[in-house]
Amino acid sequence: MINCLKTNIRLFQTKRRFPKAVIYPGVEISSSSSLEENVVVFNSTSIINSTILDNTYIQKNSVIINTKIGMYCSIASNVHVGNAEHPTHFVSTSPIFYDNNQPLPEFLVDRPLNEQKKQQTIIGNDVWIGHGVIIKSGINIGTGAIIGAGAVVVKDVEPYSIVVGVPAKHVKWRFSETIRNGLLSSKWWELPKSFLSTLQNEFEKPEIFLKKIDLVNNENKGRI
Repeated sequence: MINCLKTNIRLFQTKRRFPKAVIYPGVEISSSSSLEENVVVFNSTSIINSTILDNTYIQKNSVIINTKIGMYCSIASNVHVGNAEHPTHFVSTSPIFYDNNQPLPEFLVDRPLNEQKKQQTIIGNDVWIGHGVIIKSGINIGTGAIIGAGAVVVKDVEPYSIVVGVPAKHVKWRFSETIRNGLLSSKWWELPKSFLSTLQNEFEKPEIFLKKIDLVNNENKGRI
C-alpha cells in the first residue's frame, strides 16, 4: 500500500514537471532531463541527463542516458541509448575500483578515478529505432534514419539510412539522394502542424510533399 502510494506521488510529481508530455507509471526522469511538447514516455522507462524534443515517443523498459533526441522520433521498447562504458585498462572493470558515484553499497576508492568526458549521443529528427536496439554513447544518428530491431549501433548513422545487425551496418537508403537532401533542407519537422495537416494527402509521396513546401516558401518570399 505504501509503495503504491509512493509510486503514485512520484508519477504525479513527474507529470507536474512536464505538463505538456504524457508520462506513464514507473517512469524515472532525472532532474537534469527535459521533455518538450507531446512527448510520450511509456512504462518503466528511465531518462537520465537527456533532452527529448516535441512529438517523440519512447516505449516501455527503455533507458536513455546523456542523449538529445529530436522531433517526431519513434523509439520502441527495451531500447538502450548512451550506456556508460567500463574502462578496460584498470585492474578490474568493476566500478568498485574506479567510481564511487555509482549506486553500489561499497567502494575501494574515495573518488572517481576514471573521469572521462561524457559523450553525448545525438539522435536526429524522425528517427525510428526498433525493439531491443543498443546505441553506444557518443553516436550520432542522422535525421530520418531507421535502426532495425536488435541492432547494436557502434558508429554514426547517416541521415535516411537503414541499418541492421550486430554491429549495425547500412543496408539501404530510404529515398534517393535528391529526396534525402530535399527533406533535410526543408526541415519539415519545424513547420507548424496546422500547415503539415494540409499536406496529409502527400505524406506517402515525398517528392510532391517537397514541391508543395517549396511552393509555399516561394509564395512567402514573394510577399516580402
